[in-house]
Amino acid sequence: MNVFVGGSKTITKLTDEAKLAIDELCATETCILIGDCFGVDKLIQEYLTDIGYTNVTVYVSGYIIRNNVGVFPVKYIECEKLDGYEFYKQKDIAMADDADGGLMLWDGRTRGTEQNIIYLKSIGKPVRIISYSRE
Repeated sequence: MNVFVGGSKTITKLTDEAKLAIDELCATETCILIGDCFGVDKLIQEYLTDIGYTNVTVYVSGYIIRNNVGVFPVKYIECEKLDGYEFYKQKDIAMADDADGGLMLWDGRTRGTEQNIIYLKSIGKPVRIISYSRE
């Protein structure tokens, strides 16, 4: 099973609820698909590295890795002729397409995370949302 785990760039720490959700995925040996952004992506990469979990693939738009804390395997997503939001959105689409479901840590306002939730639901995949209030 593959799960797209992501969330808002504004989040600076993992709550106990978020850690428990990640631990549950690890207990079932789920392959965690994660991006290479700061915020939730980097926090989860750090957490997975700290607990020694290695069934992880980092998705990268283009060929420049921003964060890969655990030196996990990487899947590069071709994004020729795109930039900005559309460039980085391509890795999110690929993760959603490759996943069986999603786990999103959302601050309630970040556009990228909201779009990931909408896209996962639109392609019929379950998504669990852990809400964060403004920090």
